[in-house]
Amino acid sequence: MAPPFPYTYYACDCYDSSTAAAAKRAAPLLAAAADEDGTFDPRSPRSRYALYPLEHLLYCEDCRQTRCPRCVLEETLNWYCPSCLFEVPSSVVRSDGNRCTRNCFSCPVCVSPLTVNSTEHPHAPAAAGGPYILACPYCHWSTVETGIDFEKHTGMYAQLARIANGGKPMPTPKERDKDRERRKQLPASPRASPAAHALADKPGPPPSREHVFSSLAAFYRSQLEAQTPSSPFSTHDLNFSSPSAYSRIMNLYSSAAAKKQKRGKPTPMREAALELEGLTVHDSASDNAAVERIKKHGWRATLSQAQKLAQIDPHVQFDHELRPIPTLLCTKRSKRCRSCRHILSKPESKITSTRYKIKVLALSHIPRLSIRALPNTANSSLPATSASATAQTPFNYSALTSGVPTHFLLQLSNPMFDNIRVTLATPSTTPGKVQSRVTILCPQFDVGANTDVWDDALSSSVPSASRGSAADGQVEAGKIWDRGRNWTSVVIEVVPGFLRPILGFGQDESQPEELDEDDDLLEIPIFVRLEFETEANAEDRGLGDSRGSKGEKERREEAFWTVVGAGRIASI
Repeated sequence: MAPPFPYTYYACDCYDSSTAAAAKRAAPLLAAAADEDGTFDPRSPRSRYALYPLEHLLYCEDCRQTRCPRCVLEETLNWYCPSCLFEVPSSVVRSDGNRCTRNCFSCPVCVSPLTVNSTEHPHAPAAAGGPYILACPYCHWSTVETGIDFEKHTGMYAQLARIANGGKPMPTPKERDKDRERRKQLPASPRASPAAHALADKPGPPPSREHVFSSLAAFYRSQLEAQTPSSPFSTHDLNFSSPSAYSRIMNLYSSAAAKKQKRGKPTPMREAALELEGLTVHDSASDNAAVERIKKHGWRATLSQAQKLAQIDPHVQFDHELRPIPTLLCTKRSKRCRSCRHILSKPESKITSTRYKIKVLALSHIPRLSIRALPNTANSSLPATSASATAQTPFNYSALTSGVPTHFLLQLSNPMFDNIRVTLATPSTTPGKVQSRVTILCPQFDVGANTDVWDDALSSSVPSASRGSAADGQVEAGKIWDRGRNWTSVVIEVVPGFLRPILGFGQDESQPEELDEDDDLLEIPIFVRLEFETEANAEDRGLGDSRGSKGEKERREEAFWTVVGAGRIASI
């Protein structure tokens, strides 16, 4: 779907030249482009990943090329919570996960921030005395619906980790390990009473997923320890417990005699066979309970896909299993050029600051192209009344008439402090099934530097015979339309193509070729070439060259492809 007309996109060449593998994959496309004189095709599937607005591009001053989001490297500067603006160390992020471990939670229903309220004083969140709950001020959901309350109004994350739904205490990993060892030793004891054996064999509630995971981890840890050889530095056996163990390194530098020794195969590990080892048997009773709950409460009691993904445990199904969602941490990142590792963007490390220390935008180094329809009032043959009436009628970019020449104004604004020489080139017909004829009436022109606004005001106050623009309103070839301080506009003549082929006299009507989606878009690829003189940097002059002066000028050239969306061709 095309954006509102008119629009301008800039092409980044990193989509097929960033890596050698990409160059091999793009070889057929590049060969086809070479056959067509290197014309950029905006309808190519690859071009969809190469076109960006100018505001989304950065600029590398060392490579002198634009950089899109795909050809930059990101580096994380710091982690912080967007709710409490507390900076989190990277070590804590690795251990506790990408969540805020303070009092920052989001509502599992509407994703609004939750507040800490007291059950005795609902309108006073900081009131003394508990118990406390987490409540949503927007949809009025609270932890009371899941049977969870807190003793303190601080450290909610740690308290919630110890409380299960319904208010039952949730054992810690150490407590689960102790309970597992105790249950292993209880049936194995020969002096255990029959009541203890019956209690151990009695089926209880289904274990939680945390309990199953810890049991499986402990079981496979014991299996790996059993497979580890007595000598961890043995050259004829492997250590499964650590891929980067010292035995792997010793195998690389062992003697030839040791390498010739036959390496014994390790005995295969068995799978979990008991509940204490993490084995879970499917229980149809849980499925029957879920079906009965759906029959009783309906589909409204179930969760949506977004709510399931937002939960820490994505296997929850009903609304009574919802838990508060800890706030996801955000990061501040710097961006570097993928080719030369030059810093392109770097924000300030202060959390509350939205400023950037470094941010090299492409719109400060690349001219901006914009297109609009030429007003009909430029035609002097029309009467004054009709001209004023047509001036008030807006141009319909979504209904361009096929075969009727339409004039557009292409304006190029210069953000640099140097005068530039611009050369525009475009194919005579646009690529695609619907071919439109395009002609740039003035393909080469100059654009002034981005100087002070007062300089333009003073220069305009001085009378001049002609500013080199079409002051009479007539469209002429080789003549610019208008010019300003740092901008110049030229006229483009476009003849929109036909959506259906025109049959000549005596030709048989054949089956017309079916058009795909957005084939009626009028997109014009324009190649822009810039020539300008600017002050040379110290790196360009050479630090050891004593002859290079500070005000030395150097000649630079830059070129890039743009795609201009002029409108949509109307179907007849």
